[in-house]
This record gives sequence, C-alpha cells and structure tokens, in this order.
Amino acid sequence: MPVTQSLTLWIPGLLHPQRIDEAQDALKSLELPHLQKLLSRADYRLSKPRTFENQACYLFHQTEKLPSAITRASVLLPEAFEKGADEFWLSVDPVQMIPDRDTLILFPAKDLAITEEESRALLESFNRHFAQDRVELLYGQADQWFMRVKQPIDLQATDLHDVAYRSVTDAYPQGNAANYWRQLINETQMLFYSHPVNESRRNKGFPEINSIWPWGEGSLQQHLIKERSAACVCADNAYLQGMAKLCHAQSTSSINSYEQWQAQTIDGHSLVYPDDLCTAIPNMQLEEWLAALQQVENEWAKPIDEALQKGGLGNVFLDLGAGKQFYLTKRKIKRFWRWKKNWRALCN
Repeated sequence: MPVTQSLTLWIPGLLHPQRIDEAQDALKSLELPHLQKLLSRADYRLSKPRTFENQACYLFHQTEKLPSAITRASVLLPEAFEKGADEFWLSVDPVQMIPDRDTLILFPAKDLAITEEESRALLESFNRHFAQDRVELLYGQADQWFMRVKQPIDLQATDLHDVAYRSVTDAYPQGNAANYWRQLINETQMLFYSHPVNESRRNKGFPEINSIWPWGEGSLQQHLIKERSAACVCADNAYLQGMAKLCHAQSTSSINSYEQWQAQTIDGHSLVYPDDLCTAIPNMQLEEWLAALQQVENEWAKPIDEALQKGGLGNVFLDLGAGKQFYLTKRKIKRFWRWKKNWRALCN
C-alpha cells in the first residue's frame, strides 16, 4: 500500500454535540474503542460554521466556493454545461410553499417525492408560459432545475438549504434583478396552482409543487479554481461530483467502507462522503444513530487505526460533524500517553 494515500472522511452530523449530549447514557454501553482512540490522539481544530458547499470546497483545498448551480449542472447537464460554461447559472428548483399566518413556509423538493413525469410536465408548462420572455428552465433531475443566462445578473439569492422549512418573507432575492424574480415566483405560483399535476396530487393527498426557488447563482472564475488532478472525490452527490470535474480531479461513486476505498487503489488525497449514511443521519432515531456509530467504528475507524499503525496510510482528516475536526498521521496515532477522552470532551 503506498504511503502517499491521504484520506478525508466527511460525515456531517454524525457526532453533533447536541446529539452527543442527549445520548450520554446510551454511549456508556457502546463499545467504540477505535473511534475514541483516533479522536483522542489526533490534533484538532475547532469547526467553523459553513454551508455544505463551502465546507466541501474547504475540505477539497479550494480557496473559494464554487457556485452551486453551475457546479451541479456540470455533471447533471454535461452538454448544456459545455455550451454555457462561461455563462451565469442559477438553480430554479420546484418547491412547495405553505401559508402560515402572514407568511409562507418553504418545503424543498426532496420532501415532495416528485416523479420525473410530474417534474417534466411542470417544467414544460413553465417554459411554454414564459417563452415570450425568453426565459427557459433546463431539466437536471426531478428535484433540480436550472437556468443559464448569457450575462451575469445582479441577483443575490438565499440558498435553498438556508430557507428550507422557514419563512420566505426575509429570504427573497436581493439586487437589481430582485423585483423581476419576485414577480416570476408569484406568476409561477398561479401557473402551477391549476396545473393538472397539482390537481392530481391534491386528489391523492400529496403535497403540492406550487412554486419555484432561485438560488446557487454564479459564474465560474476559472483562475480561482485550484486544479487537483492527483486527488479524488468519492461520492454520488452532484455538487461533489461537479467539484471534482471542475478541479480536474478523479471521482468515484459513493464508498461505504475503508475496504471499498482501498479496493479503488487511489493514490494521493481522497475526499470520501458516504451519501446514504450522510443523508439518513438527520432523521435517525437514537437506536438508528447508535447503529450508525457502530458501523463507522467497524467499517472506518478500526481499519484506519490499523493502517496508520502499520504505516500504510499517510494521514487522515476526520470531519464527523463534531465541534472539532481531527487530523491524524502514523506518528500521531502512537501517542499512547493520550488517554481516551469522553465523548462530550471530544465533540464539544
């Protein structure tokens, strides 16, 4: 095994301090010797609050965040991206907005179980309705639509992640183009309300797809992208795959264990994001979360511990959603004098 291997394991939320505080009693009976050892012997730095995209770029050694829409579009719409790589891109995603007193609460598409047929039907109606305005949406996935504009526009939008499940009153787009987009959102709501897709969903008791939300705007600044041809991203997430593509890095599908990662025989630096686990963590009940910890212990912590001690793994950076991030080398893992710390001390 080459000692040039470097691993960044990113599992957001796994060791969130609030979760640790709430599970103190349960953790006492859980055997996680390798994970505790890794965290106790590592150097650590305090985690800074960042968005998903900001954190992804930070972990992949980028000095600037890659714009969300065009980064995802580079893998979801490769042909359109090649034609419009120098253009201004936005995400314009289908969403649900529910009245709540004097405001509207936004629910993202991932909660609406939108089928491809429904998504394409709504998108086609949108494009037909706004054809005279030369406004066109591009289909990426059932829950991800895009728009590309020849010239940059003055628009500062609120990321979908930041407005999800919250009031949109103070989150509408800002900038010189804000009024136009506010009108576009309102007109789309009227268009979608009477659409057969939503009439059918109402009859079935399904949530409506009654609005859109623009976000993730921006153009690529090629001179700010740090090329990483010797690195690899292991994830299914469209943003992470797009980041690898724009940085000229390698990429693989999601990896769920250290053994699977080793089977890829990847030299250099790897950013590993186990998609299924990361997606499931926010909605896990206590027993499910404890089982996830045991899975990480068995599939990641134990083999990482063994590889570091044998000298076959150069270094490891662990970002597990704690209040800290942990850095280990084959030298640091031998700090036998560092006793295993309790979970609260490790993660707060």
